[in-house]
Amino acid sequence: PHDRQQTDTYYVVAHFHYVLFGGALFGIMAGIYFWWPKIFGWMLNDRVGKWNFWTWLIGFNLAFGPMHLLGLQGMPRRIYTYGEELGLAFWNTVSTVGAFLIAVSVLIFMWNVAKSKRERVVATADPWDARTLEWSIPSPVPEYNFREVPTVHSVDEWFHRKYGEDENGVLTKKADGDELAEKVVEGDHGVHMPSPSYFPLVAAFGLFVMAYGMVYGRTSGQNYLVAVLGGLILIGGLYAWALEPSTEPHDEHDDHGDHADDSDHSDEHASDDETPALVAGGEADGEGEGS
Repeated sequence: PHDRQQTDTYYVVAHFHYVLFGGALFGIMAGIYFWWPKIFGWMLNDRVGKWNFWTWLIGFNLAFGPMHLLGLQGMPRRIYTYGEELGLAFWNTVSTVGAFLIAVSVLIFMWNVAKSKRERVVATADPWDARTLEWSIPSPVPEYNFREVPTVHSVDEWFHRKYGEDENGVLTKKADGDELAEKVVEGDHGVHMPSPSYFPLVAAFGLFVMAYGMVYGRTSGQNYLVAVLGGLILIGGLYAWALEPSTEPHDEHDDHGDHADDSDHSDEHASDDETPALVAGGEADGEGEGS
């Protein structure tokens, strides 16, 4: 009887949904709230978010908690109705109320998005005083992500840049995250990105056609010709993507001529000095300090 209760009754339905909903969807919703400001550059409303959480939590437990009891009472899986004489109506009604409460929670989340978008509370670079490196760059994230590859010295690198220990080993705050992020951005002239292109979509479509032909080629050999066609589309898309001319950088970033002039002047000065410019600069600094 115990085996049947936990394999062929609503007990296993309850267990599965507790793992799936409680373990996955709670984490997904938490991640949405956590990374929303980094993605879009504005905050979700905190008060509405708490309503979202509590209706989500209560609805989840009301919907799937009673299913354990229904399973222990012998309610089988994969049925759409049951006899009233079985005494299962009460807990099924409670479970239904919980399901509707989850739907209300989803509506609250959608309302939160619409309300927050209208209010547009601008997000700083590090609104959560977070630990990881994505919070060291502006919100929303620039299209190039990090202008330079960050140097990492420890786990939770961003946290250790903000916090340290005093002589007594007590955790102390060394710097504010938003201020550190502003220093990272200072002097940021941007990064020239590859030009927008439709050819990646063409290549992806070719991959889909090729996969379709390979899957259904077993039933009809002619479908392998579809796979060949998909391969040609894929190769053509990649080839066109590789040879597509790139656009020039923005005018304010296109200062190659200035750099060329600077390099000409630096070459003239370098030819006059016997030592490299970096070493010469270091000696000049030393002489200045001595004098």
